[in-house]
Amino acid sequence: MRRHAPWLLALLFGALGVAFSVGVVAQEAAPVTTRTISIATLAPPGSTWMRVFDAWNREVRRRSNKALGLRFYPGGVQGDESEVIRKIRSGRLDGGAVTAVGLSQIHRPTLTLQMPGMFRTYAGLDNARNALGPELSTAFESAGFVHMGWADVGFTRIFSQTPVQTPEQLATTRPFAWRDDLVLPALFQVTRASAVPLQLPEVLSALQTNRINSFITAPVSAVALQWSSRATHMTDMQLSVVIGATVIGRTQWNTLTPEQQTIMRETGTQFHALARRNLRSDEQTALASFPTRSITIVTVDAAQRARWDSVFSQTRQRLTGHIADAAFIGRVQTLGH
Repeated sequence: MRRHAPWLLALLFGALGVAFSVGVVAQEAAPVTTRTISIATLAPPGSTWMRVFDAWNREVRRRSNKALGLRFYPGGVQGDESEVIRKIRSGRLDGGAVTAVGLSQIHRPTLTLQMPGMFRTYAGLDNARNALGPELSTAFESAGFVHMGWADVGFTRIFSQTPVQTPEQLATTRPFAWRDDLVLPALFQVTRASAVPLQLPEVLSALQTNRINSFITAPVSAVALQWSSRATHMTDMQLSVVIGATVIGRTQWNTLTPEQQTIMRETGTQFHALARRNLRSDEQTALASFPTRSITIVTVDAAQRARWDSVFSQTRQRLTGHIADAAFIGRVQTLGH
């Protein structure tokens, strides 16, 4: 037995060496743990929003060496925007890409940016938001959310099944009113239109059954959500701009490392800027396509526009003190013109 002891020892240490080396290789080959951030949105699959969001995810994964990723839930599968905000607060979602309707669940004065007649150009919107952005981001933080970037849906128009040139003609239609919105219902009250409260996923079927026969939305949304297929007229007048932004719950944000937070902030700024550029380009494409979609463009003359401006002013007055004080609304209006 003693004669064989050195051989046995050699075999034993050899086996231990192989086991150690295999362990090292296995440790080196172990997959990187990935933290996935879940973000819900009403944006339809395949839309401009989702294409940009998919590119954002790829860049986040690349920069984090796959230690961080984004998972988007498109098409409202996680519920309407108020439900998305509730899920973020409860921790069932990490974030949401929402309009000002959703953002108002966090900080109500954000809806001021969607008031009718507040902006006539993107330059005015950009100027106001650049000035107010830090203030709004701080308000979101105080409410428990981190702002990732702005990505607007676009300027709204009136889509209908009969021509609408005046407020009185809008009153003869049955327009869609988003249940969680506070702005457009006030406009419908001023014009005396009998609006039908719905959530966004209900709108297409309501158009198909003639429960509603008009709606106010951005051209890109009208196409992406297939609502434009149920309209025969579009009023060529901008009413308001639909604001969009992505937010993440602060509690969820604090689980990220400082490096991951930096990646999220830098890529968020980059890809939301890309989304704004692409969506503004898409808006012009959508507008140019409507005649080929059998949608008649209805023009508004100067006198009719003046009547609409009066309605917009009355709507803003009605909302003053309800969604924001007069001072804040006045600041937005001054910055936007």
